Amino acid sequence: MKFISLKIGVRNDRYIYFDAHITLMLFLVLLMMMIVLAMAKESVMPTYFFSDQRTIFNVMPFAYSFQPGSSYSSTAYFYKLLGFEESSVIFALISSVLIMATYIFILVKVKGGQLNIFDLGVFLFFVFLSVVNLTWQSKDFIVFLVMLPFLLTFASPKLGLAIWTIGALLFAYYFRSYWFLFVIEFYGLLFVSRFIKSAKMMIVMCLLSMFALAVAMQVVMGVDVDSFRTAVNEIRLDREGDGSNTLITPWVPGGNPVFGWINISITWFTFFVPFPLILMLSPYYLVISFFIIMMFKRIWTIINRTLQSKEHPLLLLYALMIIAFTVIQSMFEPDYGSYLRHLGPFYPFMFYVYLSFGKVNKEN
Repeated sequence: MKFISLKIGVRNDRYIYFDAHITLMLFLVLLMMMIVLAMAKESVMPTYFFSDQRTIFNVMPFAYSFQPGSSYSSTAYFYKLLGFEESSVIFALISSVLIMATYIFILVKVKGGQLNIFDLGVFLFFVFLSVVNLTWQSKDFIVFLVMLPFLLTFASPKLGLAIWTIGALLFAYYFRSYWFLFVIEFYGLLFVSRFIKSAKMMIVMCLLSMFALAVAMQVVMGVDVDSFRTAVNEIRLDREGDGSNTLITPWVPGGNPVFGWINISITWFTFFVPFPLILMLSPYYLVISFFIIMMFKRIWTIINRTLQSKEHPLLLLYALMIIAFTVIQSMFEPDYGSYLRHLGPFYPFMFYVYLSFGKVNKEN
């Protein structure tokens, strides 16, 4: 097993080097600390982080089967079948061990890459978010389970994609309908990647797909493409403490497909450079923004280089899956906290792309 190594320092000629074995031990200790945090999180985190869990358990007595298109009913029935009590420490332990094992698997698959102190910071930030958002009874943990078959692409891309696609479509049918759009967007980007050679053109393709979605929503449903977000946020404008301080509001007045497209396009760009958070001038949001920018800068760089070289198809596959999901998020996410939470099941895949940067960079 070839693990990553760690260089701690701010200059290329002055650093402390940890070889693969020492780095593995360090990461095992860090990840065990995260497992402990997962079991204690409800004692230290604000209660609004777990409001969905309370709703799910309130619905549970009335959930007798998976209901197509009924997110809470299907989620409640899923956890009813598992038999865990609300805020179960055992569930937190099992889910956190599974998540941390996935991170270890990804770190091994990077095959000898290197991290610097900034990379370690990015890693710990997103692992922390995984522990907070994925280790309680929520829809997001189910998404994580749906994403796990994607790891089979390391052994067989076709088999991994086939199994994941079946799981994603079932999830879309029973839990979140917008996953149908996600699957279509992902395969659309994967198809056009055969014919384009730069990240700039991929951005254009994403924008064109968003315009098509804006027109389709207006024609088929008679609503703006971001109407779901607007409807959800209208009842949250006067609230505090539940993510309302980071609401995503319309950038321009709606009313037609073009304005709706402009709104979701700007929102999409803020997922990569979250200037609404930066403008708050809060140290908390500035740190979060820094990590988000670092992550997506690497992902877009990887997309650009793999499109140019037509090498590392698995890296491109993972990167396009992440970008496709953000395209659909631009239509539905009500706030930036929800954006990061719903992206949580994708974090291990994001890190495979992020940590592969050094290898691809050397080849270029």
